[in-house]
Amino acid sequence: MTIPESPKPGTLPSPALSWQADGTPFAQDFGDVYFSRAGGLAETRHVFHAGCGLPEAWSGKSRFVIGELGFGTGLNFLATVELWRRTAKAGAHLHYVAVEGYPLAPKDLAVALAPWPEIAPLAQELLRVYPEPQSGFHRLFLTGGIFLTLLCGDVADVLAQAEGEIDAWFLDGFSPEKNPAMWQPRVFAEIARLSHTKNEGTQLATYSVAGNVRRGLEAAGFDVEKTPGFAGKREMLRGHFKGTGPASALQPWFATPSHRVTQRHVAIIGGGIAGAAVAHALRQRGWQSTIVDKHLSIAGEASGNRAAGLMPRLTAAPNLDGRFYAAAWPFVLKTLKGQIRGDGLLQLATDADEATRQQRLMEAQPLPDALLRRVDAQEASNISGCELPFGGLFFPQGGWVRPQEICASLAEGSDLLLGVDVKTLRFDHGVWQLGDVSGHVVLESDIVVVANALEAASFTQTNWLPLQARRGQVTYVPATPQSTDLRCVLTYGGYLTPADSGVHCLGATFDWVDVQNSESRAVIAEDHARNLADLAAVLPQMLAHADTSALSGRAGLRCTTLDHLPLAGALPDHPTFLADFADLRHGHPWARYPTAQYQPGLFTLTGLGARGMVSAPLAAEVLASIICDEPWPLERDLVTALHPARFLVRDLKRRAV
Repeated sequence: MTIPESPKPGTLPSPALSWQADGTPFAQDFGDVYFSRAGGLAETRHVFHAGCGLPEAWSGKSRFVIGELGFGTGLNFLATVELWRRTAKAGAHLHYVAVEGYPLAPKDLAVALAPWPEIAPLAQELLRVYPEPQSGFHRLFLTGGIFLTLLCGDVADVLAQAEGEIDAWFLDGFSPEKNPAMWQPRVFAEIARLSHTKNEGTQLATYSVAGNVRRGLEAAGFDVEKTPGFAGKREMLRGHFKGTGPASALQPWFATPSHRVTQRHVAIIGGGIAGAAVAHALRQRGWQSTIVDKHLSIAGEASGNRAAGLMPRLTAAPNLDGRFYAAAWPFVLKTLKGQIRGDGLLQLATDADEATRQQRLMEAQPLPDALLRRVDAQEASNISGCELPFGGLFFPQGGWVRPQEICASLAEGSDLLLGVDVKTLRFDHGVWQLGDVSGHVVLESDIVVVANALEAASFTQTNWLPLQARRGQVTYVPATPQSTDLRCVLTYGGYLTPADSGVHCLGATFDWVDVQNSESRAVIAEDHARNLADLAAVLPQMLAHADTSALSGRAGLRCTTLDHLPLAGALPDHPTFLADFADLRHGHPWARYPTAQYQPGLFTLTGLGARGMVSAPLAAEVLASIICDEPWPLERDLVTALHPARFLVRDLKRRAV
């Protein structure tokens, strides 16, 4: 048997699925079935539920975390959700973290789950959120506090990037003799790293009783025993962890904060896309949010434009920037489903350099074909409804959104404290006090998220944040008879949205600016002319006859970082951090350092730049997972790439501080 390797960074191998006469899915590349012919659901309940002591193990708990190796058809997951909904504590949350190196396509998953009418409604829930196969981590949500995180890729590699504490393991990969890559010491070591000994400790179950499996689990710290197997199988293994986990693989300067939560309430400073996204992420966990903003309505700053094009920032090289946006894209599509307008988005290849860049991007294949494909000029014209001289990249699920509408939707259910400009933060007796310009305390909370863009660096505790301002002006242009036919967003360096109520949104400038300049938010005729000239340089006929005698528009300041990634995470105690890690400039090993110290209960989400509508939902999900001490929704190297202290670490290593 030869297991196929992924030919490109963004692609995943197929299991070469076929169907047996009785409808059982069969992986030809592994020579094995996905579930027992004697009854897949019964097998799940016997091997994994009973083997891990479920539902008793989660009785009375507010959260339970299951790890699975071999997601397959999702049958174990759906059976577990069905049991959870019948037996778990009201308001509790289930996290299900599943590894799959050969994910099924959605259409195949639907066929595989069809024979199980008793879980048909749950299967439909899963199919509504199930992604196209794509490398990396995927955080999905089912109703009622069910969090599914799919880790797609090589089992050892993705487990090595995971962070969290697992309460029960389902080891359900193809058999050891047919899939040896899963049943190896490196994988067992990662299972142990993510396990714990609290209360009853982490439980584990598997159908396999192979000697190397038993010995490998014992060497990793599990006590294992043989118990009766399912149907015709004589035995299976169950075990519980007695080792020394959990053991985070985080560098000490990126250590996870410990913080006290007395009530599930968060104060969020800033009512733009960052603050609204944080409120939404925490509301999914049953938290109540109070959003405080100096404007009289939310989305009063850079999130207040009439329209915004929605597309990811992709890179041909598999760097952190490109990988984050490749993960953020399917996440935002599900988050904003039903609110994205237009018939997709075209990124035009307007010159040879851009065409070459797009070719390299497609060779890297950062997104599945269903989310991104290359088109020629004829297809681009057909898609857009207008004659175009260029081909390019087509994002069929992209388009444009109304940012204020998006922010209002994400902030739904939050308390709003508007027209209040928070100027001070003071930690007193375990509680943060938010003060206005006169020093009056306007709100108290033990958890605070600073999400007010450039002003996030205005507090004593945050004034070291390396934020930069970029001025952006958009132009609202009356549609012409020709441009009215435009059906999708066009990008070409700038962007043009389809007409909305007879008006196009054309933009946008992207200029360095002094944030203290009082004129930086003023709309100026020169920038309208620049926006029009940029469009005319590539598509001279599109708005050639537009009435430009009385143009309107909007200018705002984008909050950016040097590496184009947001800041999302806990805020360190700045002086202590610099002192504790001063020797980073000497390259001392990790063991020489203490774990990072943080401002208690103080977090941030800022620096979203020009792609805030795309990046904010996933960055907020990362932040919510950190606040709630949950399994992370992204690979560890991506989460640490968002860490607010990353620039401090860089400067310490370079001896810049």
